[in-house]
Amino acid sequence: MVKNKLLVGTSEVDITPPVGTPLAGSLKPRISIGIEDPLYVKSIVLESNGERLVYVVFDLVKLSREFGDAFVSIASEKTGIPASHIIWTTSHTHTGPYTIPTSTKNDNVNMDWLTSLCGKAVESVVVADSSKKPARFSRQRSFHYGLGHNRRVSFKDGKVINTWNLQQAPEEEQSLGSSGFTDPEIGILAFDDEEGNLMSVMFHFTLHTNTNFGPRFSGDYPAVVASRINERFGKQVVTLFLPGTFADINSNDLKHRAVGDKLAEKIIPALEKRNPKNIPLKLSAIKKEVVVPRRDFGSAQEKRISDSGWSEESQQYFFNELEHIRKEGKKEDVTILQAWRIGDIGFTSLPGETFVESGLKIKKESPFGWTYPVELGADTLGYLVTKKAWLEGGYEPLVTRGNKASAEGVEMMVDKVIEMLNELSKEK
Repeated sequence: MVKNKLLVGTSEVDITPPVGTPLAGSLKPRISIGIEDPLYVKSIVLESNGERLVYVVFDLVKLSREFGDAFVSIASEKTGIPASHIIWTTSHTHTGPYTIPTSTKNDNVNMDWLTSLCGKAVESVVVADSSKKPARFSRQRSFHYGLGHNRRVSFKDGKVINTWNLQQAPEEEQSLGSSGFTDPEIGILAFDDEEGNLMSVMFHFTLHTNTNFGPRFSGDYPAVVASRINERFGKQVVTLFLPGTFADINSNDLKHRAVGDKLAEKIIPALEKRNPKNIPLKLSAIKKEVVVPRRDFGSAQEKRISDSGWSEESQQYFFNELEHIRKEGKKEDVTILQAWRIGDIGFTSLPGETFVESGLKIKKESPFGWTYPVELGADTLGYLVTKKAWLEGGYEPLVTRGNKASAEGVEMMVDKVIEMLNELSKEK
Protein backbone atom coordinates (compact mmCIF):
# COMPACT_ATOMS: atom_id res chain seq x y z
CA MET A 1 0.00 0.00 0.00
CA VAL A 2 1.20 3.50 -0.88
CA LYS A 3 0.19 5.75 2.00
CA ASN A 4 -1.56 9.04 1.35
CA LYS A 5 -1.78 8.28 -2.37
CA LEU A 6 -4.69 7.65 -4.67
CA LEU A 7 -4.11 4.60 -6.85
CA VAL A 8 -6.22 3.88 -9.93
CA GLY A 9 -6.36 0.92 -12.31
CA THR A 10 -8.67 0.33 -15.26
CA SER A 11 -9.57 -2.41 -17.71
CA GLU A 12 -11.94 -3.05 -20.59
CA VAL A 13 -12.68 -6.51 -21.97
CA ASP A 14 -14.57 -7.16 -25.21
CA ILE A 15 -17.79 -9.11 -24.55
CA THR A 16 -19.40 -8.83 -27.99
CA PRO A 17 -21.33 -12.04 -28.80
CA PRO A 18 -21.15 -13.79 -32.18
CA VAL A 19 -23.06 -12.12 -34.99
CA GLY A 20 -26.43 -13.83 -35.36
CA THR A 21 -27.16 -13.65 -31.63
CA PRO A 22 -30.61 -12.09 -31.01
CA LEU A 23 -30.70 -8.47 -29.85
CA ALA A 24 -32.67 -7.43 -26.75
CA GLY A 25 -34.34 -4.11 -26.02
CA SER A 26 -37.72 -4.42 -27.74
CA LEU A 27 -40.85 -6.55 -27.42
CA LYS A 28 -39.60 -8.82 -30.21
CA PRO A 29 -36.05 -10.09 -30.76
CA ARG A 30 -33.99 -8.82 -33.70
CA ILE A 31 -31.21 -10.91 -35.19
CA SER A 32 -27.82 -9.18 -35.15
CA ILE A 33 -26.14 -8.84 -38.54
CA GLY A 34 -22.91 -7.11 -37.53
CA ILE A 35 -21.02 -4.93 -35.04
CA GLU A 36 -21.37 -1.15 -35.04
CA ASP A 37 -19.61 -0.62 -31.70
CA PRO A 38 -17.99 -3.46 -29.72
CA LEU A 39 -19.55 -4.27 -26.35
CA TYR A 40 -17.31 -4.17 -23.28
CA VAL A 41 -17.21 -4.85 -19.59
CA LYS A 42 -15.21 -1.99 -18.07
CA SER A 43 -13.76 -1.77 -14.58
CA ILE A 44 -12.07 0.89 -12.49
CA VAL A 45 -10.41 0.08 -9.16
CA LEU A 46 -9.64 2.93 -6.76
CA GLU A 47 -7.41 2.57 -3.72
CA SER A 48 -6.83 5.20 -1.04
CA ASN A 49 -5.85 4.97 2.63
CA GLY A 50 -5.93 1.19 2.49
CA GLU A 51 -9.47 0.95 1.08
CA ARG A 52 -10.31 -0.31 -2.40
CA LEU A 53 -13.48 0.37 -4.37
CA VAL A 54 -14.51 -1.13 -7.72
CA TYR A 55 -17.02 0.13 -10.27
CA VAL A 56 -17.93 -2.18 -13.18
CA VAL A 57 -20.26 -1.41 -16.09
CA PHE A 58 -21.44 -3.93 -18.70
CA ASP A 59 -22.55 -2.84 -22.19
CA LEU A 60 -25.77 -4.85 -21.77
CA VAL A 61 -29.47 -4.11 -21.32
CA LYS A 62 -29.60 -5.80 -17.90
CA LEU A 63 -28.23 -8.69 -15.83
CA SER A 64 -29.76 -10.86 -13.14
CA ARG A 65 -28.85 -10.77 -9.48
CA GLU A 66 -27.83 -14.45 -9.72
CA PHE A 67 -25.20 -13.59 -12.32
CA GLY A 68 -24.01 -10.56 -10.38
CA ASP A 69 -23.70 -12.39 -7.08
CA ALA A 70 -21.59 -15.12 -8.71
CA PHE A 71 -19.34 -12.62 -10.50
CA VAL A 72 -18.83 -10.46 -7.38
CA SER A 73 -18.05 -13.49 -5.21
CA ILE A 74 -15.32 -14.74 -7.56
CA ALA A 75 -13.86 -11.27 -8.15
CA SER A 76 -13.74 -10.67 -4.40
CA GLU A 77 -12.01 -14.00 -3.79
CA LYS A 78 -9.38 -13.36 -6.47
CA THR A 79 -8.57 -9.77 -5.46
CA GLY A 80 -9.34 -9.64 -1.73
CA ILE A 81 -11.64 -6.66 -2.30
CA PRO A 82 -14.73 -6.93 -0.07
CA ALA A 83 -17.87 -7.87 -2.01
CA SER A 84 -19.61 -4.81 -0.58
CA HIS A 85 -17.02 -2.63 -2.35
CA ILE A 86 -17.63 -4.12 -5.81
CA ILE A 87 -20.40 -2.17 -7.53
CA TRP A 88 -21.73 -3.21 -10.92
CA THR A 89 -24.39 -2.03 -13.31
CA THR A 90 -25.33 -2.22 -16.99
CA SER A 91 -25.39 0.58 -19.56
CA HIS A 92 -28.86 -0.58 -20.69
CA THR A 93 -27.98 -0.51 -24.38
CA HIS A 94 -30.87 -1.77 -26.49
CA THR A 95 -28.51 -3.22 -29.11
CA GLY A 96 -26.90 -5.90 -27.00
CA PRO A 97 -27.80 -9.58 -26.46
CA TYR A 98 -30.46 -11.10 -24.26
CA THR A 99 -29.08 -11.97 -20.83
CA ILE A 100 -32.21 -13.30 -19.11
CA PRO A 101 -34.54 -15.94 -20.62
CA THR A 102 -37.83 -14.61 -21.97
CA SER A 103 -39.39 -18.08 -22.06
CA THR A 104 -38.87 -21.50 -20.54
CA LYS A 105 -36.98 -22.53 -23.70
CA ASN A 106 -34.30 -19.81 -23.35
CA ASP A 107 -34.73 -19.30 -27.10
CA ASN A 108 -33.20 -15.82 -27.26
CA VAL A 109 -30.24 -16.26 -24.90
CA ASN A 110 -26.90 -17.31 -26.34
CA MET A 111 -26.03 -19.59 -23.43
CA ASP A 112 -22.44 -20.29 -24.55
CA TRP A 113 -21.77 -16.56 -24.61
CA LEU A 114 -23.54 -15.96 -21.27
CA THR A 115 -21.58 -18.78 -19.62
CA SER A 116 -18.31 -17.12 -20.67
CA LEU A 117 -19.36 -13.66 -19.44
CA CYS A 118 -18.61 -14.20 -15.75
CA GLY A 119 -15.01 -15.11 -16.43
CA LYS A 120 -14.51 -12.04 -18.62
CA ALA A 121 -16.01 -9.78 -15.94
CA VAL A 122 -13.74 -11.25 -13.27
CA GLU A 123 -10.77 -10.80 -15.64
CA SER A 124 -11.67 -7.13 -16.03
CA VAL A 125 -11.61 -6.54 -12.26
CA VAL A 126 -8.40 -8.53 -11.71
CA VAL A 127 -6.57 -6.67 -14.49
CA ALA A 128 -7.78 -3.29 -13.24
CA ASP A 129 -6.68 -4.11 -9.70
CA SER A 130 -3.25 -5.34 -10.75
CA SER A 131 -2.61 -2.29 -12.96
CA LYS A 132 -3.15 0.38 -10.28
CA LYS A 133 -0.75 3.30 -10.21
CA PRO A 134 -0.60 6.72 -8.52
CA ALA A 135 -3.26 9.06 -9.84
CA ARG A 136 -4.76 12.49 -9.46
CA PHE A 137 -8.47 13.26 -9.31
CA SER A 138 -10.77 16.01 -10.52
CA ARG A 139 -14.52 16.54 -10.81
CA GLN A 140 -16.20 18.50 -13.60
CA ARG A 141 -19.78 19.28 -14.55
CA SER A 142 -21.66 20.37 -17.65
CA PHE A 143 -25.26 20.48 -18.94
CA HIS A 144 -27.12 19.53 -22.08
CA TYR A 145 -30.75 20.60 -22.36
CA GLY A 146 -31.52 19.57 -25.92
CA LEU A 147 -31.10 15.81 -25.96
CA GLY A 148 -34.03 14.30 -24.08
CA HIS A 149 -37.69 14.61 -23.13
CA ASN A 150 -39.95 12.96 -20.58
CA ARG A 151 -41.61 10.24 -22.64
CA ARG A 152 -44.86 10.16 -20.64
CA VAL A 153 -47.62 12.54 -21.82
CA SER A 154 -50.54 13.43 -19.50
CA PHE A 155 -54.19 13.90 -20.50
CA LYS A 156 -57.13 15.60 -18.80
CA ASP A 157 -58.69 12.29 -17.79
CA GLY A 158 -55.67 11.63 -15.56
CA LYS A 159 -54.10 8.97 -17.79
CA VAL A 160 -50.69 8.89 -19.43
CA ILE A 161 -49.68 7.62 -22.86
CA ASN A 162 -46.07 7.20 -23.93
CA THR A 163 -44.78 9.33 -26.78
CA TRP A 164 -44.39 6.45 -29.26
CA ASN A 165 -48.07 5.52 -28.78
CA LEU A 166 -49.53 9.02 -29.14
CA GLN A 167 -51.25 8.08 -32.40
CA GLN A 168 -53.58 6.04 -30.17
CA ALA A 169 -54.31 8.93 -27.80
CA PRO A 170 -58.07 9.58 -27.33
CA GLU A 171 -59.23 12.39 -29.62
CA GLU A 172 -61.72 13.62 -27.02
CA GLU A 173 -59.06 14.18 -24.34
CA GLN A 174 -56.75 17.17 -24.36
CA SER A 175 -53.06 16.73 -23.57
CA LEU A 176 -51.57 18.42 -20.51
CA GLY A 177 -47.97 18.03 -21.64
CA SER A 178 -45.14 16.02 -20.15
CA SER A 179 -45.94 14.05 -17.01
CA GLY A 180 -42.52 14.53 -15.42
CA PHE A 181 -39.11 16.12 -15.33
CA THR A 182 -35.78 15.75 -17.10
CA ASP A 183 -32.26 16.08 -15.68
CA PRO A 184 -29.79 17.88 -17.99
CA GLU A 185 -26.73 17.66 -15.70
CA ILE A 186 -23.61 15.81 -16.90
CA GLY A 187 -21.45 14.60 -14.03
CA ILE A 188 -17.77 14.02 -14.88
CA LEU A 189 -15.01 12.38 -12.83
CA ALA A 190 -11.47 12.32 -14.24
CA PHE A 191 -8.31 10.48 -13.19
CA ASP A 192 -4.84 11.47 -14.41
CA ASP A 193 -1.50 9.75 -13.92
CA GLU A 194 1.39 11.60 -12.27
CA GLU A 195 2.66 12.78 -15.65
CA GLY A 196 -0.64 14.51 -16.39
CA ASN A 197 -1.98 11.95 -18.86
CA LEU A 198 -5.69 11.25 -18.62
CA MET A 199 -6.23 7.65 -17.47
CA SER A 200 -9.98 7.32 -17.02
CA VAL A 201 -13.27 9.21 -17.17
CA MET A 202 -16.55 8.38 -15.47
CA PHE A 203 -19.59 10.29 -16.73
CA HIS A 204 -23.17 10.38 -15.48
CA PHE A 205 -26.11 11.34 -17.67
CA THR A 206 -29.87 10.83 -17.55
CA LEU A 207 -30.98 9.70 -21.01
CA HIS A 208 -32.28 6.28 -22.04
CA THR A 209 -29.69 4.26 -23.92
CA ASN A 210 -32.18 3.27 -26.61
CA THR A 211 -30.99 5.70 -29.29
CA ASN A 212 -29.72 2.90 -31.53
CA PHE A 213 -32.36 0.33 -32.46
CA GLY A 214 -30.42 -0.97 -35.44
CA PRO A 215 -29.56 -4.57 -36.32
CA ARG A 216 -25.90 -4.39 -35.20
CA PHE A 217 -24.31 -4.66 -31.78
CA SER A 218 -23.67 -1.25 -30.24
CA GLY A 219 -22.90 0.28 -26.86
CA ASP A 220 -25.21 3.15 -27.89
CA TYR A 221 -24.26 6.78 -27.19
CA PRO A 222 -21.82 6.00 -24.31
CA ALA A 223 -19.67 4.14 -26.87
CA VAL A 224 -19.57 7.26 -29.04
CA VAL A 225 -18.58 9.43 -26.06
CA ALA A 226 -15.78 6.99 -25.21
CA SER A 227 -14.52 7.03 -28.81
CA ARG A 228 -14.48 10.83 -28.94
CA ILE A 229 -12.57 11.01 -25.63
CA ASN A 230 -10.01 8.53 -27.00
CA GLU A 231 -9.60 10.65 -30.13
CA ARG A 232 -8.89 13.74 -28.05
CA PHE A 233 -6.88 12.37 -25.10
CA GLY A 234 -5.46 9.05 -26.31
CA LYS A 235 -6.40 5.40 -26.58
CA GLN A 236 -5.22 4.74 -23.02
CA VAL A 237 -8.31 6.44 -21.57
CA VAL A 238 -11.03 4.07 -20.29
CA THR A 239 -14.42 5.81 -20.17
CA LEU A 240 -17.07 4.33 -17.90
CA PHE A 241 -20.75 5.29 -18.10
CA LEU A 242 -22.78 5.95 -14.94
CA PRO A 243 -26.39 5.45 -16.13
CA GLY A 244 -28.68 8.05 -14.59
CA THR A 245 -32.28 7.45 -13.56
CA PHE A 246 -33.64 7.62 -17.11
CA ALA A 247 -36.54 5.14 -17.13
CA ASP A 248 -38.90 7.85 -18.45
CA ILE A 249 -36.40 9.95 -20.45
CA ASN A 250 -36.05 9.36 -24.22
CA SER A 251 -34.01 11.04 -26.93
CA ASN A 252 -35.46 13.89 -28.97
CA ASP A 253 -35.39 11.67 -32.11
CA LEU A 254 -31.59 11.89 -32.30
CA LYS A 255 -29.69 8.67 -33.04
CA HIS A 256 -26.80 7.41 -30.97
CA ARG A 257 -24.00 8.96 -33.05
CA ALA A 258 -25.52 12.43 -32.82
CA VAL A 259 -26.31 12.04 -29.10
CA GLY A 260 -22.79 10.82 -28.33
CA ASP A 261 -21.20 13.61 -30.36
CA LYS A 262 -23.28 16.29 -28.65
CA LEU A 263 -22.45 14.93 -25.19
CA ALA A 264 -18.76 14.69 -26.07
CA GLU A 265 -18.84 18.32 -27.19
CA LYS A 266 -19.82 19.20 -23.60
CA ILE A 267 -17.61 16.70 -21.79
CA ILE A 268 -14.34 17.30 -23.65
CA PRO A 269 -14.17 21.07 -23.00
CA ALA A 270 -14.88 20.38 -19.32
CA LEU A 271 -12.04 17.85 -19.23
CA GLU A 272 -9.68 20.30 -20.91
CA LYS A 273 -10.22 22.65 -17.96
CA ARG A 274 -9.66 19.99 -15.29
CA ASN A 275 -7.33 20.68 -12.38
CA PRO A 276 -6.39 17.25 -11.02
CA LYS A 277 -5.10 16.99 -7.46
CA ASN A 278 -2.91 14.35 -5.90
CA ILE A 279 -4.90 13.83 -2.71
CA PRO A 280 -6.23 10.77 -0.88
CA LEU A 281 -9.96 10.15 -1.23
CA LYS A 282 -12.34 8.65 1.28
CA LEU A 283 -13.61 5.40 -0.27
CA SER A 284 -16.43 3.40 1.28
CA ALA A 285 -19.56 1.50 0.33
CA ILE A 286 -22.67 -0.07 1.83
CA LYS A 287 -24.57 -3.03 0.39
CA LYS A 288 -27.94 -4.07 1.83
CA GLU A 289 -30.46 -6.77 1.02
CA VAL A 290 -34.12 -5.71 1.10
CA VAL A 291 -37.50 -7.34 0.52
CA VAL A 292 -39.60 -5.53 -2.09
CA PRO A 293 -43.35 -6.23 -2.49
CA ARG A 294 -44.53 -6.91 -6.02
CA ARG A 295 -47.17 -4.97 -7.92
CA ASP A 296 -50.89 -5.64 -7.65
CA PHE A 297 -51.59 -8.16 -10.39
CA GLY A 298 -55.37 -8.01 -9.98
CA SER A 299 -58.08 -7.79 -12.62
CA ALA A 300 -57.58 -4.05 -13.20
CA GLN A 301 -54.40 -4.89 -15.12
CA GLU A 302 -56.38 -5.88 -18.23
CA LYS A 303 -57.82 -2.38 -18.48
CA ARG A 304 -54.37 -0.88 -17.93
CA ILE A 305 -53.14 -2.82 -20.95
CA SER A 306 -56.03 -1.76 -23.18
CA ASP A 307 -55.65 1.89 -22.11
CA SER A 308 -51.88 1.98 -22.67
CA GLY A 309 -52.01 2.81 -26.38
CA TRP A 310 -50.22 -0.30 -27.63
CA SER A 311 -51.43 -2.09 -30.76
CA GLU A 312 -53.61 -5.19 -30.37
CA GLU A 313 -50.66 -7.41 -31.27
CA SER A 314 -48.44 -5.79 -28.63
CA GLN A 315 -51.25 -5.90 -26.07
CA GLN A 316 -51.34 -9.67 -26.49
CA TYR A 317 -47.71 -9.79 -25.38
CA PHE A 318 -48.64 -8.00 -22.15
CA PHE A 319 -51.70 -10.21 -21.60
CA ASN A 320 -49.46 -13.30 -21.92
CA GLU A 321 -46.92 -11.83 -19.51
CA LEU A 322 -49.66 -11.00 -17.01
CA GLU A 323 -50.95 -14.57 -17.12
CA HIS A 324 -47.46 -15.92 -16.53
CA ILE A 325 -46.74 -13.67 -13.56
CA ARG A 326 -50.10 -14.52 -11.97
CA LYS A 327 -49.38 -18.24 -12.29
CA GLU A 328 -46.01 -17.70 -10.67
CA GLY A 329 -47.83 -16.33 -7.66
CA LYS A 330 -44.90 -14.61 -5.94
CA LYS A 331 -45.70 -11.60 -3.74
CA GLU A 332 -42.21 -10.16 -3.20
CA ASP A 333 -38.60 -10.15 -4.33
CA VAL A 334 -35.34 -10.01 -2.39
CA THR A 335 -32.91 -7.59 -3.98
CA ILE A 336 -29.81 -5.45 -3.41
CA LEU A 337 -29.31 -1.74 -2.72
CA GLN A 338 -25.91 -0.06 -2.82
CA ALA A 339 -24.46 3.30 -1.86
CA TRP A 340 -20.85 4.38 -2.10
CA ARG A 341 -18.63 7.42 -1.91
CA ILE A 342 -15.57 8.72 -3.71
CA GLY A 343 -14.30 11.61 -1.64
CA ASP A 344 -17.11 14.14 -1.23
CA ILE A 345 -19.24 12.55 -3.98
CA GLY A 346 -22.05 10.13 -3.14
CA PHE A 347 -23.49 7.44 -5.40
CA THR A 348 -26.47 5.09 -5.15
CA SER A 349 -27.67 2.17 -7.22
CA LEU A 350 -31.21 0.87 -7.46
CA PRO A 351 -32.05 -2.55 -9.01
CA GLY A 352 -34.08 -1.48 -12.04
CA GLU A 353 -34.98 1.26 -14.49
CA THR A 354 -35.58 4.22 -12.22
CA PHE A 355 -37.73 7.30 -12.88
CA VAL A 356 -35.97 10.66 -13.03
CA GLU A 357 -38.23 11.92 -10.22
CA SER A 358 -36.63 9.37 -7.88
CA GLY A 359 -33.15 10.35 -9.00
CA LEU A 360 -33.83 14.03 -8.37
CA LYS A 361 -35.17 13.20 -4.92
CA ILE A 362 -31.97 11.31 -4.12
CA LYS A 363 -29.88 14.25 -5.33
CA LYS A 364 -31.92 16.74 -3.31
CA GLU A 365 -31.99 14.80 -0.03
CA SER A 366 -28.44 13.44 -0.16
CA PRO A 367 -26.09 14.79 2.53
CA PHE A 368 -23.29 14.92 -0.06
CA GLY A 369 -22.73 18.10 -2.02
CA TRP A 370 -22.61 16.00 -5.17
CA THR A 371 -24.61 12.82 -5.70
CA TYR A 372 -25.07 10.63 -8.76
CA PRO A 373 -27.93 8.08 -8.65
CA VAL A 374 -27.29 5.04 -10.85
CA GLU A 375 -29.92 2.60 -12.09
CA LEU A 376 -29.88 -1.13 -12.87
CA GLY A 377 -27.30 -1.90 -10.19
CA ALA A 378 -26.80 -5.41 -8.74
CA ASP A 379 -30.15 -6.75 -10.02
CA THR A 380 -33.10 -5.98 -12.27
CA LEU A 381 -36.72 -5.64 -11.15
CA GLY A 382 -37.80 -3.80 -14.30
CA TYR A 383 -39.31 -0.33 -14.18
CA LEU A 384 -39.19 1.20 -10.70
CA VAL A 385 -42.33 3.30 -11.00
CA THR A 386 -43.34 6.14 -8.71
CA LYS A 387 -46.75 6.21 -7.02
CA LYS A 388 -47.76 8.98 -9.42
CA ALA A 389 -46.82 6.89 -12.47
CA TRP A 390 -48.65 3.85 -11.08
CA LEU A 391 -51.88 5.85 -10.86
CA GLU A 392 -51.41 7.39 -14.32
CA GLY A 393 -50.77 4.16 -16.22
CA GLY A 394 -48.88 3.97 -19.51
CA TYR A 395 -46.19 1.47 -20.50
CA GLU A 396 -43.89 1.38 -17.48
CA PRO A 397 -46.50 0.32 -14.87
CA LEU A 398 -47.64 -2.69 -16.94
CA VAL A 399 -46.97 -6.12 -15.45
CA THR A 400 -44.43 -8.46 -17.05
CA ARG A 401 -41.94 -11.03 -15.85
CA GLY A 402 -39.37 -8.26 -15.87
CA ASN A 403 -41.62 -5.59 -14.31
CA LYS A 404 -42.26 -6.52 -10.71
CA ALA A 405 -41.69 -3.93 -7.99
CA SER A 406 -44.66 -2.08 -6.50
CA ALA A 407 -44.62 1.71 -6.26
CA GLU A 408 -44.61 1.38 -2.46
CA GLY A 409 -41.57 -0.88 -2.72
CA VAL A 410 -39.81 1.63 -4.94
CA GLU A 411 -40.50 4.44 -2.49
CA MET A 412 -39.06 2.30 0.29
CA MET A 413 -35.89 1.62 -1.72
CA VAL A 414 -35.38 5.30 -2.56
CA ASP A 415 -35.72 6.24 1.11
CA LYS A 416 -33.37 3.44 2.09
CA VAL A 417 -30.53 4.49 -0.24
CA ILE A 418 -30.84 8.05 1.09
CA GLU A 419 -30.42 6.61 4.59
CA MET A 420 -27.36 4.73 3.36
CA LEU A 421 -25.88 7.95 1.98
CA ASN A 422 -26.41 9.57 5.36
CA GLU A 423 -24.63 6.67 7.00
CA LEU A 424 -21.66 7.04 4.62
CA SER A 425 -21.48 10.79 5.15
CA LYS A 426 -21.02 10.36 8.90
CA GLU A 427 -17.94 8.17 8.57
CA LYS A 428 -14.75 9.77 9.84
